[in-house]
Amino acid sequence: MTQPQSLKLIDEDEIIEIAYDLFLEGAMENLEPADQVIFALQFEECGAAEIVPLSHHWQGIIQPEFNLENFSEVVIGLAQSDEDDINDIFARVLISRDTIRPFNHILWKR
Repeated sequence: MTQPQSLKLIDEDEIIEIAYDLFLEGAMENLEPADQVIFALQFEECGAAEIVPLSHHWQGIIQPEFNLENFSEVVIGLAQSDEDDINDIFARVLISRDTIRPFNHILWKR
């Protein structure tokens, strides 16, 4: 009997970097012009990207064969301070942490 290979998962720091890169790649096409300006002016002072528990937004997007335990959700937006939650979310990024089965999807602020 063969043993299953251990699954190599991307660590949380790298997931945040990947999510931010994906966000930057698509922001000009998917955010309203006003939100693009707000993000550009305020991100250095109060911008944030953090991993959060998976929200219900993904139920219709995830394919049944994907294991939700191997996914992370990253929110990208603005917070009033380092201690505050992100209160102006520009994007929710779903990323598979599985290095063999990459997958990502972004829900943009509308």
